[in-house]
Amino acid sequence: MRDYPFSFQDLDSFSNSLPYSSVKEERLTFLNDLNVLKKKYNFPAINNNIGEFISMMVPFWKPEVIFEMGSGYGHSCFWYLNGDKGSIKEIILTEKRDDLEKEFHHLDWPDSWKHKIKYFQQDAFEVLEKYNKIDLALIDGVKGDYLKFLQLLETKLTKNGIVLIDNSYWRGSFLDERMRETKKSARNIYELHEYIKNSNTWNACFIPYVDGLTILTLNENI
Repeated sequence: MRDYPFSFQDLDSFSNSLPYSSVKEERLTFLNDLNVLKKKYNFPAINNNIGEFISMMVPFWKPEVIFEMGSGYGHSCFWYLNGDKGSIKEIILTEKRDDLEKEFHHLDWPDSWKHKIKYFQQDAFEVLEKYNKIDLALIDGVKGDYLKFLQLLETKLTKNGIVLIDNSYWRGSFLDERMRETKKSARNIYELHEYIKNSNTWNACFIPYVDGLTILTLNENI
């Protein structure tokens, strides 16, 4: 049995670890490099637990085109490709920060992966205008943009397309009315959930963990 490097009372550490890892030995160095960059830039990349979930689901979702809002240096891209069984043809990464693209290019991406990736150091809204028929979209980054971006995806997704919204729990801050009055990001997340809850466009499922993940599909009746 595996020995865990923490107490089971330390729930955050367990949640963010890799107790069941799908990452092959030859990819662990690459994942470690990504985690080093996460610390270096204090970048809110997806946690390992969500990464593992995405890797597990990619063979079932079978996305051909993936679009990301807020890609950083490509951390989540690793998890798509880690689980890919051959369906992925193109991954569009977008990032407004101008200090992360160089890190993406310095990473030792396998050739079989890198030719599928397009990186845009550009506003995601501008890049999205060029794309249709998106099979899987990840919304991350600036919380104030989440709702607007989701609304744009309504006409960009394929029939069975899926949207993932990271950090959609935001440690529960949006549930506190006082926090919504003083913290803009909490108010933004609250408005996002209110829109989804009252929308006839989306079917949604929420996965509760430290910062949360929301999964959406288009309503078949629309």
